[in-house]
Amino acid sequence: MGSCREAVGSEVEVLFDGGVRSGQDVMRALALGARACLVGRAYVYGLDAGGEAGVAKAIEILRKELSVTMALTGTRSVEEIDQRVLN
Repeated sequence: MGSCREAVGSEVEVLFDGGVRSGQDVMRALALGARACLVGRAYVYGLDAGGEAGVAKAIEILRKELSVTMALTGTRSVEEIDQRVLN
């Protein structure tokens, strides 16, 4: 399976929207060529559970999950994420 970058090159910004529930999902989307991930569901759940503090906590959880996933794959920065991490 090729990445989004291979399919559209630099002509289109690819944003991943839908189904993002963990930092691992963010990693997969970025590895497949997405420029960013939209995390509306996590935002809304956090808002419902704890208002502004809940949103901050939900985003922090996603950030920590992504950080752990990157560490487990030997990836030091978001810029290094590519299809290698999917193997």
